[in-house]
Amino acid sequence: MCGIYGFAGFEDGALLGRMGAAIRHRGPDGEGSLVNGRFSMGMRRLAIIDLEGGWQPIYNEDRTLAVVYNGEIYNYVELAEELTAKGHVFRTHSDTEVIVHAFEEWGRDCVTRFNGMFAFALHDLRTGDTFFARDRSGQKPFYWWRGNGRFVFASEAKAILECDSVPRECNVPAIDAFLALRYVPEPRTMFRDIYTLPAAHWMVLPKEGEPRIGRYWDVPVQPRPDALSDEEHLERIESEFRKAVRIAMRSDVPVGAYLSAGVDSSLVVALMREHNPRISTYSIGFNSPIDETHDAAETARLLGTDHHEIHCTHTDFALLPKIVWHMDRPVGDALVIAFHKLAQRTAQDLKVTVGGEGADEIFAGYSFHKVIQMAEFYHRLVPGFIHRGAALPLLRATPVGVLDAYFHFPADLGSEGKARFLDFFARYPDRTLFGNYVALKTVFGTESRRELYTAALKAQANEQWVPPVRPHTGGFLDRLLALQWDEWLQDWSIIRQDKNTMAHSLEIRLPFLDHNLIEAGFRVPARLKGTWTKDKIIERRLAAKLLPPAVTNRPKNPFFFPMEFFFEHPEFKALLSETLSEERVKARGYFEWSAVQALLARMETREFLYLKQVMCLVILELWHQVFIDRSRGF
Repeated sequence: MCGIYGFAGFEDGALLGRMGAAIRHRGPDGEGSLVNGRFSMGMRRLAIIDLEGGWQPIYNEDRTLAVVYNGEIYNYVELAEELTAKGHVFRTHSDTEVIVHAFEEWGRDCVTRFNGMFAFALHDLRTGDTFFARDRSGQKPFYWWRGNGRFVFASEAKAILECDSVPRECNVPAIDAFLALRYVPEPRTMFRDIYTLPAAHWMVLPKEGEPRIGRYWDVPVQPRPDALSDEEHLERIESEFRKAVRIAMRSDVPVGAYLSAGVDSSLVVALMREHNPRISTYSIGFNSPIDETHDAAETARLLGTDHHEIHCTHTDFALLPKIVWHMDRPVGDALVIAFHKLAQRTAQDLKVTVGGEGADEIFAGYSFHKVIQMAEFYHRLVPGFIHRGAALPLLRATPVGVLDAYFHFPADLGSEGKARFLDFFARYPDRTLFGNYVALKTVFGTESRRELYTAALKAQANEQWVPPVRPHTGGFLDRLLALQWDEWLQDWSIIRQDKNTMAHSLEIRLPFLDHNLIEAGFRVPARLKGTWTKDKIIERRLAAKLLPPAVTNRPKNPFFFPMEFFFEHPEFKALLSETLSEERVKARGYFEWSAVQALLARMETREFLYLKQVMCLVILELWHQVFIDRSRGF
């Protein structure tokens, strides 16, 4: 695990040092670099595999290829054996060296043979060309910028900003995407002209000419015919999951795990203990009514782990500027505070932790999966005139508490949340799948964003972030999961894990994102994933085989930051005054001050949606202060 960086088309020895210093947290154990004329690249190392021999750059036998790399190739042992049999000579036992020999043997198709998480730069010292690639799920970040014949790349955007040629400016149209989705969809970023290399893509940068980008993998969007019985599907999922956990534990340093009260992380830990009975686990809580650390501790007791608890407090809002700096982007959820603190505590003991991220995205575990399926089922069944004349008025009369109880939203819907849901339900047939996805998950709806924006921002809010429709022959839930894979998982779930763990020089591994398990999961029939009344059906059957009933019988509760229990504290009030004062709002020029005032007044009702809207504006302003104004230095 490392951080990588570099540039092409110019020479600047001092820049390479500044870029490395900017992401030292990703690799405090050391650094390495290569300079080949007008191409330079470097890395910061967090030593996990082959502690003595795995220093980078690593070269092939005749030192004509060199690689810097961030991540883990879990199947490096098997690949090294295969490549050795083909005549390649290895000088180390590190997974990094597999990359150069695999490229020699298979060219850019080498990435299809890697099982792991990675972002790397492989430079050909003979031709001057460079090959970049990113793992299938986007677990490891990769940013790049090109302008005036120059090319700059890095694991984090802050390192790219060390180059004086790169404009330190906001990508203003991306603000609209952020407020709609809570993230900016790749390959765009919040920085003007800085892009990501999307997950499952490679890039070739020739010594002369423009970069070329291609895709090497995708989730199965045309599922194979269902030729397996339900039991055979379960057996295949269990087999792939067991292999994913086993291979993710390969390390030359101790490996621990995050553990919540849910089945995802509990399944991971249960299988980890089959390979190592001495596992340290870590969980985070909030000292509030929704705290689940007691249940997590009980799971740890049942599984026999060495368990540790961490709790967020109201003083932790002070961490937000530093977290925004580590994230490189505004993130519309205070939950990043919890991830940051959890990683901070875990890193005191370990260099590697394992998590349960990805299961909900593969096996339909979120509440909105049920809600959208319910709406789809309803509108196929009920004629429009009955819906408008009877059903919709009945829904409008339904108390908010009934919706809360049925759909298990992460907090009380409140009046605005209910209105948003009714609008989603009423207009469902008129929207695309993505339109309904956004309508249900958005923090700021289209109308509320327009009311908030100044004329200047309205002119640039062109919704270019709406993704193209991808071909898919599967059923409704299959199409929804494929959409969510491209959006929520890669642009939201995964990146917050990488950035918050690497902020503390901690590597996180996610067995549910093993590509073999992903492919098997996407080929499971929808009836074994979820319906509008049940979630993660096949995973829960697996959990019933592997976990104690006390764990599997718990109701599923979303993991969220309970802002309503913290917003009265002076730390939060101070944060509001620092970020959303009249002077700051007007100076920034994005939002009408009267609209911000109205939102702050609505926030006093403690409705969850209003609190989330305020946090989006707070974090967006903090991002500007950290990266654009540079008024908060780190």
